[in-house]
Amino acid sequence: MFLNRFILIFASSSILLVAGENGDMSTTAHALEVGVATVDITPPLGMPMRGYASRQELSNGIWDPLYAKSIVLDDGNKRASLVVLDLISPPPREVCERIRQKAERELQISTILFLAIHTHAGPDLKPDLPSKENPWLPTLERNIYDVIKNAASSKSPATVEIGYGSADISYDRRVVNSNGTVKMLWSNPDREENTPVDQTVGVAGFKGMDGKWIAMLVHYACHPVIYEGSNLKYSAEFPGVMRKYVEERLGGTCLYMQGACGEINPYDRPKESNQDTYSKLKQTGIALGKEVVRIAESMKPVEEDTLILSTYQYVTELKYRYDLNDEKVKEFYIKQRGEEYYEELIRDRPSVIKAETPIVLLGEEIAWIGFPGEFFDDFQIALRHRSPIPNTFFLGYCNDVFSYFPTIQAASEGGYGASYSTYVEVGAGERLVDNAIIRLHTITGNLKALPER
Repeated sequence: MFLNRFILIFASSSILLVAGENGDMSTTAHALEVGVATVDITPPLGMPMRGYASRQELSNGIWDPLYAKSIVLDDGNKRASLVVLDLISPPPREVCERIRQKAERELQISTILFLAIHTHAGPDLKPDLPSKENPWLPTLERNIYDVIKNAASSKSPATVEIGYGSADISYDRRVVNSNGTVKMLWSNPDREENTPVDQTVGVAGFKGMDGKWIAMLVHYACHPVIYEGSNLKYSAEFPGVMRKYVEERLGGTCLYMQGACGEINPYDRPKESNQDTYSKLKQTGIALGKEVVRIAESMKPVEEDTLILSTYQYVTELKYRYDLNDEKVKEFYIKQRGEEYYEELIRDRPSVIKAETPIVLLGEEIAWIGFPGEFFDDFQIALRHRSPIPNTFFLGYCNDVFSYFPTIQAASEGGYGASYSTYVEVGAGERLVDNAIIRLHTITGNLKALPER
């Protein structure tokens, strides 16, 4: 087995990779145990919503509930949890850190990935709102911890199966014209073909000893933005519909793992926010759900005598793309988002961006890798094709969101998310994916580990 205890500190001081506490790489055979849980995290009405800068009104209704779903993996030596949240981004960093510390202390869970599905029909999580005006944020923190705790308490032995398919519900919203200019195709009801777009549906399923599904982890990349800015009701969008469809037909708990959907939209995006729009949303979610059910019928078991769980964590320091003190940059941000947003950005911005990228490995077959932002689809394709782990899943919106990560080519072409509404240095996405590939090759023994310093 390649899973040996090690700690690596790369020559560049900006990158840190550590294996779990005390190594946690024992190859002692244990039956993998899996637990899942779900909790309703729908906020109260009257909260500000997030996802569209033009939307100033407060929430006034609910299309469908928002949930937190947790899966806990335990190989007898190490425990890790993936927590999927029906939010536009993970909670504030200090909230996540308190949950991590408590879970490690009380539940012996050393690794937690906080993953957002990126719905644009959810609440704003501004951490600077005082608790007396925003009582939901402390409630959210308690609910997230509880869902992890409940998942940990429901663990039972499990086997693992993997399967793949495709769902034609998404497209690339950036159209590069023949003259090199970029047009944003925000809606595409005529299903105009535009690439690149990765429509791969990847499913990692966990079955109990009775042969019934415990959990289905469904991976796909598409912005949950069927509802536009005029919508003032909460919704988990098409991922929520997909999960319900799958759970009703297969049993167990279904979790939606958002991929690199930076420039990927669903085809159907009506301008109105009404019941007909919700019907379109349901059609999209059911189409994805049907493909998941089809995949489940022919999934292949992971053929390993032991399913060893291992986790790794590294941080890459990134620079900013633009000088926020530049008058043109300042003018742009104030015009786009308002003076208050700009002043907040200047006040709270650290000197460097510390991009946290965790890796969770299950044996030699499955890797889940978290990335802190809205990455363009090419990065997901590259990660899957270049990874030495047969089943590698790109998890976007993990632990933090540092806005858009365009490819170098896209940054040179321009457009939303490529030349504006992005603030990481050009090439940041390539660096993080390259770093992940290097780590995976090092873990598998294809590359020699650097000595400790």
